[in-house]
Amino acid sequence: KQWYQSREREAVVSTQSTGMAEQVKSIIDILSKPPFNKSFNIISFDNLEPLQLLQVLNDVFAYIDSRNKIDLREETPEDMAHRMLKFLSVLKYNPECSVQEFQAGVITGEKSVVYQTLNWVLQNVESLKTRAYLGRYLVKVEVPEEILQDDEVEKINQEYLELLEEFKTVHKATDKLKNNQYTAADIKKDIQQMEQENEQLTKTIERKKARVESMANINELLAAARSLRREQERQANILEQRHSQKTAVQVAENKYQRLMTQLKELRAASQNMSVEKLMLKLEEEYKSTQYLVEEKLPKELAAKKKSCNNIQKVLLEPAMTEDDVEELLEKAQDLQTELNELHQQRVSKTDNADEKLVMFRKQAMMIARKKEALAEELKECTNEWTEAENELSKKKEEMRSTGAEQVLTGPEFKKYIAQIRNKGNVYKTKRSEMADLRAEIGVLARTADILQNQYNEVKQTISLMEKERGIAGYTDTQDQLEMISAAKGETDEKKGQVLEDMSDMSDKLNEMISEKKAALAPIIKELRPLRAKCNELEHLHTQKKTEYDSLSASLGSNLHNLEQEVRELRETAQGEESRHHFLMHAKQLLEAQQQKVEDELGIY
Repeated sequence: KQWYQSREREAVVSTQSTGMAEQVKSIIDILSKPPFNKSFNIISFDNLEPLQLLQVLNDVFAYIDSRNKIDLREETPEDMAHRMLKFLSVLKYNPECSVQEFQAGVITGEKSVVYQTLNWVLQNVESLKTRAYLGRYLVKVEVPEEILQDDEVEKINQEYLELLEEFKTVHKATDKLKNNQYTAADIKKDIQQMEQENEQLTKTIERKKARVESMANINELLAAARSLRREQERQANILEQRHSQKTAVQVAENKYQRLMTQLKELRAASQNMSVEKLMLKLEEEYKSTQYLVEEKLPKELAAKKKSCNNIQKVLLEPAMTEDDVEELLEKAQDLQTELNELHQQRVSKTDNADEKLVMFRKQAMMIARKKEALAEELKECTNEWTEAENELSKKKEEMRSTGAEQVLTGPEFKKYIAQIRNKGNVYKTKRSEMADLRAEIGVLARTADILQNQYNEVKQTISLMEKERGIAGYTDTQDQLEMISAAKGETDEKKGQVLEDMSDMSDKLNEMISEKKAALAPIIKELRPLRAKCNELEHLHTQKKTEYDSLSASLGSNLHNLEQEVRELRETAQGEESRHHFLMHAKQLLEAQQQKVEDELGIY
């Protein structure tokens, strides 16, 4: 036991020297609990091999996402490292060390790197499960711009983005529903309310059935209702098909307009070009394309593959120190010096052999360099032309969406200029007419002011004459009386119309009331025994419900007690199991000590 405790202290000291003691304790504590249930201690966990340590990390990944449930012995180190690094990027893990050191540590199973990663993952298991689940669906598929130029691909990509947004909305709603916790009282209240609504609906349906069954043409009405429902569904399907067809027509129109624009541009370019010039241009394009496909692009592809292979080799190698890097730099300088010497020797040999051949080689190298430079320039120009075309198509789409016409060229532009001139002449004519009308309006306004002043003067004169004769305010009173009489006439007409409408409505209401009384009389007679039966059923339902509630409460209490006993027994079993494992380890250690002592005694 003392030796076991000393070994445990040594393991703790070794982990503390590297600053990982707390991490290891936290990792072991979490791994010993469900759902992992791993029986590690500090010694056994510290003695794990790199592959075993990576397998523990992979098991935790498998709990978060079942797609990582893999035996690492059946997987290559490259595939394992690629899968783990990709999964950690989905979980948005930011390592404390540099990216290169972290990748090398994952590949080689470095303890410091794996401990940090494992501790971070175990501390955030539940939130990472949600993040991994969302990352499976929300990590967008990047599509290159040149592929998105296809209408069908763009349409599918747009549908994909819409489905992503719909998934986000549905997931938020689901989380909101999961977080809403209802009590038993709320649920019972909702159930009671739904039962009441169910009873009301049942009664309403029975009343409607009784009213409908008395009709003579009930079968014809039901058939008409079924046919109406079928026609409504058919109409909805037709509207949906119409919408999809409109979308398809819009896509086809956009494609047609784009192709027509390209056709116009090609025709305009070919107007001033003969067949010979066109053939020469096509031959030049063919030669440049052939050079790019057969010479330039294979070289670039080979260089890229070589660079990728070198990077892959560097990633698979263990982390280098500064001394290793300096040693490699010295080797590279020595190799470069040796290469330069060999090149100079080769040049001197070729100079002595044939000076003309050297001259031709230099010219060929210069031509090859010019060719490569022109190819690069052609590539840049092609990219610029593609970007300009994409920008032009976007601008055209914007103009089309705003209702503006397309850009005009050639005769159409001249025709447009002539229309603008005609519209300018019409505008000048209308502007002169507007000036004449404004002048006339000014004259009329002045005339109206003069007439208003004359009216005021006449009114004042009439007022003075009324005062002189002792009838002041006669004109105003007469005007008011005329207005009142006119308003009274309109009011009387409206009152008479309202009274007629009210009398007609009263007659209609009396007729409807009498009809309803006659129709409800037999139904009321049938309803009286049904009410008594309903009261009996309600009383019986209340009794049965009381019995059910009491039985449910008793069963719930018994179930709670049984669950408590099961929980206590499980905790006891777990404690006994951990004690058993501890005693077994102690026994093995004591046996090992005893064997060691026996061996030493045998030696003596």
